[in-house]
Amino acid sequence: MPFYVADYIGDTRHLTTVQHGAYFLLILHYWARGSLPDNDQQLAQIVGLPQREWLRHRATLQAFFHEGWKHKRIDAEMRRTAEIRAKRAAAGSKGGIVASINRYRKR
Repeated sequence: MPFYVADYIGDTRHLTTVQHGAYFLLILHYWARGSLPDNDQQLAQIVGLPQREWLRHRATLQAFFHEGWKHKRIDAEMRRTAEIRAKRAAAGSKGGIVASINRYRKR
């Protein structure tokens, strides 16, 4: 997962230490799973907070997300990473084809 420190600090300087930890865990979960659940009990578990404390911080953290706990920046990075992965896979398969042809020609 790409992480842009200057952007993160610029966007989150107002957060408390607990909110930083919770936000970062949400980001990591989002990256690993591709989404976040829209369920307070599950979100509290993801960030490792009791549900009552999660609810105290929820509005502040939700401000970083769009409806349905979607994150524009992470979605864009996931698309970009998928495109890079696809290009590398295509290039790798072409390399294998060229190598096979070259081996065949040497016979």
